[in-house]
Amino acid sequence: MAGVVIIAFFGLMALLAPHIAGPSPTQPYVAGPWAVPAWATVFPQYRGLPPNLSAVPPSMSAWRSAAGPGASVELVQAQPPGDLVSRTRQGVPSADAALISALVPPGSRDVVYTANYTFNYEYEPPYEFAFGALVKPISVENLSDFYLRFLLVRPDGTVVRLTSYEVMSSSFQEDISYDNGFRLGNWNIAYLSTTLPDVNLAAFGPSGLGMTNTGLDILSERGNYTLVVQVVALGGSSPGSLKVELAYPFLFVYGRQYGLLGSDNMGRDLWSQFVWGSRISIEVGLLASIFTVVVGMYLGVIAGVFGGAVDEFLMRVADVFLVIPFLPLAIVVVYMLTHSAFLSSELYLWLILLFVVLSWPAVARVIRSQTLSLKERGYVEAARGLGAGRLHIIRRHILPNVMGLVYANLALNVPGFILTEAALDFLFPGASTVPTWGRMLSKAFDHAASAAYYGFGWWWFIFPGIAIVLLSLSFVLLGYALDEIFNPRLRQR
Repeated sequence: MAGVVIIAFFGLMALLAPHIAGPSPTQPYVAGPWAVPAWATVFPQYRGLPPNLSAVPPSMSAWRSAAGPGASVELVQAQPPGDLVSRTRQGVPSADAALISALVPPGSRDVVYTANYTFNYEYEPPYEFAFGALVKPISVENLSDFYLRFLLVRPDGTVVRLTSYEVMSSSFQEDISYDNGFRLGNWNIAYLSTTLPDVNLAAFGPSGLGMTNTGLDILSERGNYTLVVQVVALGGSSPGSLKVELAYPFLFVYGRQYGLLGSDNMGRDLWSQFVWGSRISIEVGLLASIFTVVVGMYLGVIAGVFGGAVDEFLMRVADVFLVIPFLPLAIVVVYMLTHSAFLSSELYLWLILLFVVLSWPAVARVIRSQTLSLKERGYVEAARGLGAGRLHIIRRHILPNVMGLVYANLALNVPGFILTEAALDFLFPGASTVPTWGRMLSKAFDHAASAAYYGFGWWWFIFPGIAIVLLSLSFVLLGYALDEIFNPRLRQR
């Protein structure tokens, strides 16, 4: 009963994967790197860890704003493209934007617009956070450039420069200026985060280039922070003008607690990987077992019924396959498959075929032994005496009486295939991009095993490991139960 319940649980998980998995298993930064499961915050060492947090509102009407000399600002309704809005993590399709119009004197470097918002932060420091805004240049005349400046005022009054025009104006990673990426007449996103070296260079000077997890230093205190967004215009050789829309400013804290199973070293959702991984394990285990048992059953019955040269040939072929080392050959085959783009695209189909080719002899021998016993029974002799052919005897008398062994072997073969598939994925994590439990364990071994600072990422490897054990054990229990039901020698009285 326990085995059936476990199989039903994982089977239902695999079937409902598109509906319960959440974000794509390969999408990075759905949360902060090394985020613990949300339920782990009941333990003292994880209390106060921040969840995913959007700290500022998307609508400019909620911000305190001021126009600079020679500038004016008004609120308008903005509806930027959905893909850009989704990157801000604000979750609303439209919001008020600031429409800024400014006259810019020659050679000036004026702040033509300033907006600020004060928010309360009451969590432990995050490892990382992202910030930025959407901007749409409408007209730019006689200007050297214009750019966005982001500042963060800490609770103690310290001002942290999050951007530097001198550093970022020629960068290929950050778009904060007109000359370096903002397209006229289009919505653009200035997206920056503390994972970028230039942000850390702006905030901490030259020492920031070698720093990681700088969110720990910037949002290090609990209290009120103020995010400041400024539009700075650089005048040209003659009087100029600027008209630009600013919308969806954001400061997104990547959570250190997230979801049911947390995140990996790249902030990818481990629950999503776990759910999709159940599909591969169950599909490979069941399909390989079904085809193995079907092939072994028919070849075993044919060998037992026909006997003679047919029996000798099939059993000698079976002997050859039985002495082939299973796992070493599987490793060699997978290694060869990974070096062919065409073959690796159907990796698990080839794995199933390999498992069937190497595993049918064991089933065939068991079925043959039962067939040799059955064909000497009186009812089979009677059928033969009445003129029944071999195919009739196989269909009516042999197959129905070996199905008990077939069902038991079907269940008992699944755990071996699940474990072998997991082992191959562990050894060849780059063989496919499909998430599997074995690949989760391999990635955890590569990254979490040395990550003492992050508690060795225990949530990354413990759940796929337990799942492999439970699913394999459930099929073993089911196989023994079926064997006990169909095998008279094991049947309980």
